[in-house]
Amino acid sequence: MAIRHLLFEAGGLPLAAPAELIKTVHEQLRVQPVSGTQRWFCGLGVAHGKLLPVTDLGAFAGRRSSTGHTLELTDSVGMSGLQVDAVFGLSSTPLSEVPFDKEEMAFFSDANLALSTRAVVQQDRVHRLLDIAALLQSPVFLNIAETDY
Repeated sequence: MAIRHLLFEAGGLPLAAPAELIKTVHEQLRVQPVSGTQRWFCGLGVAHGKLLPVTDLGAFAGRRSSTGHTLELTDSVGMSGLQVDAVFGLSSTPLSEVPFDKEEMAFFSDANLALSTRAVVQQDRVHRLLDIAALLQSPVFLNIAETDY
């Protein structure tokens, strides 16, 4: 059976994630800001009776802020929500190897996202595979404290 991926966009980046790692897609999750945190950390929401920390995935990647939907991750990868702009749906299209072009290489070398050359190519759009486990274990992602540089 083919692995299905959820296709979405955050900060103008077309992305994909294994569908089994997404618990719920929230259309309008209310999030309470937390003072003293990074600008890309949206704050805390309540989902299924539990507090859910929510990160603006577009802003975290160094792009524009994402608004619209929140992807609640499964408990197996970590308690976290990722705010994204649009959710396109599920795809059973197998992953392809798509090398980064020069523009992508320059951007992704500075970005905080854990992206690879693996992608879902659908309707002439390259949805780069987001390594959710690597993202959630990244020291940058885990350090939500505001810094004074």
